[in-house]
This record gives sequence, C-alpha cells and structure tokens, in this order.
Amino acid sequence: MNDTSSSRIDVRVCTETPRPRDQGHIYVRAQQGRWQRLRRRLGWGLMLLFLLGPWLQWNGQQAILLDWEAQRFYLFAMTIWPQDLTLLALLLMVAAFALFFVTAWLGRVWCGFLCPQTVWTFWFIWVEEKLEGSANQRRHRDQQPATLDSCLRKGSKHLVWLLIAFLSGFTFVAYFTPAGELAKGLLTLSAAPWPVF
Repeated sequence: MNDTSSSRIDVRVCTETPRPRDQGHIYVRAQQGRWQRLRRRLGWGLMLLFLLGPWLQWNGQQAILLDWEAQRFYLFAMTIWPQDLTLLALLLMVAAFALFFVTAWLGRVWCGFLCPQTVWTFWFIWVEEKLEGSANQRRHRDQQPATLDSCLRKGSKHLVWLLIAFLSGFTFVAYFTPAGELAKGLLTLSAAPWPVF
C-alpha cells in the first residue's frame, strides 16, 4: 500500500496558450429573464425612493431631513434632538446588524439587487444601452472610424451620465439641507458654500 505514484500531484505549466491581453473596453451585455426583471424593478423602485425622499412633506416640513446646523433630525413625525442620540445610535446599530445579517445570510440578494452601487451601475448601463445600442452594436461602432453619429451618441451618453451624477449629488445633499432651499439657492446662484462643495 505504499504507492507513491498515486499520491503525487501532476503539475504542468501551460505554455502553449498565451495569457489574454487587456483589450481596453468591456461591453456589458443586456441580460433577460425573471430575475433580471425583478432586479430592474427593485432598482428603479429604490432609485425612485431615494430621489423622492427629500421632497416628501410631513406636517408642513421635509419628511426626512438630517439638519446638522439646527442639531436635529426629522424622520416623518419624529424629531430627534442631540439628547436623543442614544435612540439614534440604537436605531443605527439595529440597521447595521440587519445589514450584516442579511449580507451573511443572503449576500447575493444584497449585492445583486439592493446595493446602491449595483442600482447606479444598472442605471448607467441602461442609459448606455438606450443611447448607443447593444453590446455588439457598441463594439462594432468603436471599431469603425469616428463619425458624427458615433460622436453624438457618445457625447449624449456622457451628458446624461453627468445629469444623473448631478441629480444624485443634489438629492444626497437635499437630505441634509432643505430641498426647496437648496434648489432655489442653486438656481439663483446664492446657495451656501458647504452644500455646493
């Protein structure tokens, strides 16, 4: 039973096939199916919730406002003052543990369906698909010499991406500064320095 030939691992270095080189571009292909539809709907719903959050009104004030200057947080009918920080800390700990639990239990559900990075990535990919076409069309167009059509498509795609970035940044800041004041300040170029920064 002392067969040493069967306990050896045969390791061979493959020199016939060269390593793939970086081609420079990744062309994301649209996926179809039930799970993709679910992912798309969840993504659009979460994005809509994020974008509309600062505009929700509750009893004449912004429903979700984390007002650092006035040192109070508004969450619908609840106002959290600095002395309520232990309540806020408890709420954040529960949220963090819920996130850890869901990630450990159903990691792909969080990463593939609910993670903000995933939602924004699919939003940008959706814009690219609508303005430049499918992955094969984009690949074919990039291999051709630049034309007015391809430049307009790429330029409009990047312009829409910039608008999405501006809208996302504005919405995020509007959770900390009243949304109406922020919009008015940006339109009249009289916004306070820190929200503009």
